[in-house]
Amino acid sequence: MISAAGSASGLGRVLKGVRAAALNVALPILLGWILTRTWHRFIYQADVRSTAAEHNSFGQVRLKLELPDTHTGLAEPLIVCGSVGNASLVFIKLLEGGQAKVGIEFWGRELEESDAFDLPASSADVTLTCDVPAFYPPVGSSAWRTIPADLQKIRQTEYLVTVDGVVRLKGAIDYTEPPHAPMYLGANPLGGSFVSSRFTGRILSHSQGF
Repeated sequence: MISAAGSASGLGRVLKGVRAAALNVALPILLGWILTRTWHRFIYQADVRSTAAEHNSFGQVRLKLELPDTHTGLAEPLIVCGSVGNASLVFIKLLEGGQAKVGIEFWGRELEESDAFDLPASSADVTLTCDVPAFYPPVGSSAWRTIPADLQKIRQTEYLVTVDGVVRLKGAIDYTEPPHAPMYLGANPLGGSFVSSRFTGRILSHSQGF
C-alpha cells in the first residue's frame, strides 16, 4: 500500500517535471515567437498592404511603392479588385537591367501589359496611379458629384496606369464589376493562373479619390 506521504512525494516529482518541461521547451518557443513577431513588425512597419478585403471607395487609386531589389519577371499584384472570376488585377513585372512592366488582367476577358520601361533604381520608390471601371460608380450616379457626363463615360470604359506621372498603359475596356467591390493591396487572395499571390516590395502609402 502506498502511503499518503509517498503519494504526495510522487505528485511533487511529477509537478516538478512538468515545470521543468515548461521552462526548457515551452518558454523558449514562446520567447522565439514573440521575438519573431516583434522583428517582423519592425521590419515591415511602413508596409500598409491589405491582405484582407476592404470595400473600395470611388476614384483613382494611388500607391507609393518601394520596389524590391529583384528581377523575377513574375506578375506581382499591386491592386486586386473584385471576386473570383470577376476581378481587375493590376500587377508589376520586375525585369533584368533595371526595367519593369505594368499590366492589368480583367479576369475572363483580356490581359494587357505595357512595354518595358526603365526604373530609377532596382529598389527605387515609385508612385503608381490606376483607373479601371471598377473604381467608379455607374454613369449618372450622384456619387460623381460635379464631374461631367463625358468624363464619367471615359472612366467607365477605359483603363489607365501611370508610373511617376508617365502613362505606361491605356486602353478601352467593357468590363462590369459591382460598385464598391472588395479591394486588396499588394496581395492576390483570389488566385488565377497569371498574377502571383504577393507583392515582394512594400506599399508605403495609398489613397483613392476623384
